[in-house]
Amino acid sequence: MGLPALAALAIGPSLLLIHYVWSRDRYREPPGNLVVYFVLGALSVVPAALLESALHVPILGGIAEGVEALPTAVWAFLGVALVEEAFKYGALWLRVRKDPHLDEPFDWLVYAVAISLGFAALENVFYVLEGGAAVAIARALTAVPSHALDGTMMGWHLARAHGRTGAEATRHRVLALLEPVAWHGAYDYLLMLSAEAGEDRAPVLRFGWLVLVIAQWVVCVGRLRTMCREQHVPTPPILMPAEVAGRLWRR
Repeated sequence: MGLPALAALAIGPSLLLIHYVWSRDRYREPPGNLVVYFVLGALSVVPAALLESALHVPILGGIAEGVEALPTAVWAFLGVALVEEAFKYGALWLRVRKDPHLDEPFDWLVYAVAISLGFAALENVFYVLEGGAAVAIARALTAVPSHALDGTMMGWHLARAHGRTGAEATRHRVLALLEPVAWHGAYDYLLMLSAEAGEDRAPVLRFGWLVLVIAQWVVCVGRLRTMCREQHVPTPPILMPAEVAGRLWRR
């Protein structure tokens, strides 16, 4: 498969998801403005990757030697999840401080997801160019939506802080970083452990990872239902698989 086709497979899922979220906004954001957030998210991959590279050996090589799970956990939560979500968060705030278009709570969600999917798009390019079409398909169903869900959680908390002041606003702004870090870290941690585990433990860890992914979808669906009702916005199609599953389950 040629380079243009691989690039399209790498970037396409992110573009599709952000278009779906954008199209469900009650007052659609200017496409050019959305592109700015998407590009900022992509650019944040570079400093995040440099910092992760600098932290890799000190964390995995210098913590709790002989205790397999601990350095992996520290690396997953602090060396990867915290670094990546912090740069996404920083890129978002860099733009929103001077953005006159961000004028209602749902906008926070749209732009946070745009940042996250910009990050996912460029990150995906490197993985797909190395691993090929099979990696592209696998990540289109797993890693890219996971970044979008982390962005959904970030945007949800920032939307709750919108128009509030004092301790409640501060709490949501802090959780806008910490909660995506927790989910992102757990996602990576279980995958890392399953890759290192033997044949007896790997299936259990992969099942735990699958449960985690489903749980994050469920949490996001619940929150988005509430937010969409408040803002009179249809549920974004990024959440439709879980939405439909919930309806079938209630029947």
